[in-house]
Amino acid sequence: MRNNLTILFSLIFLASCSTPKAIDIMQFGDEQMSCNELKLAYESADLSEDEAHSNKGVTDENILSALFFFPAYFVTYGTSIHAEYNASQRKDHLLKLYIQKDCAKERGEEYERKIAEKLTELEDLKNLYIKGNIDEEEYLLARKQILIEFD
Repeated sequence: MRNNLTILFSLIFLASCSTPKAIDIMQFGDEQMSCNELKLAYESADLSEDEAHSNKGVTDENILSALFFFPAYFVTYGTSIHAEYNASQRKDHLLKLYIQKDCAKERGEEYERKIAEKLTELEDLKNLYIKGNIDEEEYLLARKQILIEFD
């Protein structure tokens, strides 16, 4: 019985120390990405930024941190800020590359309508993910599919 309690307490303690992962701002091969790859990378960085932002609030991990190892809460919060900042900076970096590659050429009304439709689809998909109707894997796959269909 004592061993089971020790294992349970250890698992809860370890779970309370989880922190979000910060992405690298610049990654190898960024300059060789196509316009579509840059869009996907931007969307991925946007997702990372959203996840890091959500880790700063009241989450199961943060509650466990406060209950079992109070300093871990501040570590998680600080790491979340770092992860959110890195994701934001990565988005800026990718946007600069997108502009340098002249991916944002002016196109016709049909193209603008298509962009508006895809952005609406992405927004609806993000709302489904935020509400918990789909998991992260489904979200990323559907997001990627929408962007692939775009071109």
